[in-house]
Amino acid sequence: MAITGRLGLFVVWIASRAVFVLIYAGVVDAPVGGVFDDVALYHRWSDALLDGRIPIEDPMWQYPPGAAALFAAIRYVAGDSAGAFEATFFCLAIGADLLVLLTLTRLARGGGLLLGAWAWALAVPPLNLLAYARYDIFATVPAVVALAAMARRPAVAGAAAAVGTLVKVWPAVLLISIRPLRGLRPALTGFAMALAVLGGALTLAFSGAWGGLTGNQVDRGLQIESVGATPLVLARVGDGGIRVESAYGAMEFVDHPFVPPATVALPVLTLAGLGLLGLWWLTRGRRIAWTATVGFDAALVAVLVTVVTSRVFSPQYMLWLVGVAAVCLTRRDTTQRAASALIVVATLLTSALFPWYYEHVSTDPQWPGTVLLVLRNVVVVAALAAGAYGLSRVSQAERATVLSGAPAR
Repeated sequence: MAITGRLGLFVVWIASRAVFVLIYAGVVDAPVGGVFDDVALYHRWSDALLDGRIPIEDPMWQYPPGAAALFAAIRYVAGDSAGAFEATFFCLAIGADLLVLLTLTRLARGGGLLLGAWAWALAVPPLNLLAYARYDIFATVPAVVALAAMARRPAVAGAAAAVGTLVKVWPAVLLISIRPLRGLRPALTGFAMALAVLGGALTLAFSGAWGGLTGNQVDRGLQIESVGATPLVLARVGDGGIRVESAYGAMEFVDHPFVPPATVALPVLTLAGLGLLGLWWLTRGRRIAWTATVGFDAALVAVLVTVVTSRVFSPQYMLWLVGVAAVCLTRRDTTQRAASALIVVATLLTSALFPWYYEHVSTDPQWPGTVLLVLRNVVVVAALAAGAYGLSRVSQAERATVLSGAPAR
């Protein structure tokens, strides 16, 4: 039965991804718009990257140096042709998608569940070609690998998290999945060594390697899709005076009294949320019977905190959440089923909003697109609340076990 389940899983994955291959190849006609515009931007940047220069003069460059290495490598393989670069990027993105699926199926062995792999196989397609036209899927691979390795190979897990951090920063929060005390040293050693060696090599390879993070990323404003911008999104439907402009590769609110305090408060909330989670890890985490499941669940809450409190919430960020939620769903005792279900719902809402109704929140404020965006943001906030509640249940259950004198899990 397990073999049949895996066979069905791979049939569904191959069939669904084949549709995107046919759409990309032009065999199947589908309105995809300018979904690969960002890949064209990556190709343009690669001219400078091959020369060892970070295109810091372009305000749209906001990435750590691992992204530079990725784009330069694709350019090296594909050659000068923009079309070949795009095709190579697309093929590698499909390969990254498959790597996530294979990692999730491996996690399902030995009593785990295929539910996580099914969640990944079915939740990614609604994002359409967008999943393969942004480089976030390349950061999701090391993130999922890091979580999969955290219980038995913490040093490898730490190194994988470091690779993800160099590509897109957010996988650094996955270190919350480390078992307190016992697993701390090997995981942090793997993370620190990989970050030092690879980060050092990238620093030497690219002039201004970290400029995207210390400059352009810091200067970003309030993107219209972010959770923090939700009040302005609603107000803008009835107030044409609320201005939106394209900046740093996204549509941002400008010249409104709400924007400056929001852009200051959101990073503070990120630090506060992760700080509270870290406090839970240091106190409750040391008292409970820590398992891989607890680590997975804590990781999902950490990524949800990062997304909910970010000044930017691009649609491809759903890949982060789906990937980590899928890892949680490989475990029978996860407390994150409700949060994971809400993430899938948010992904469906995102797929309806982008690209079909995006102009309703960007250039022509109208209720259909506005409602979709607001609902998506509300659902993601609800997922964070459900995830945090799930973690609190772990602590409460352990406390009840201790008080009753029963053996720990």
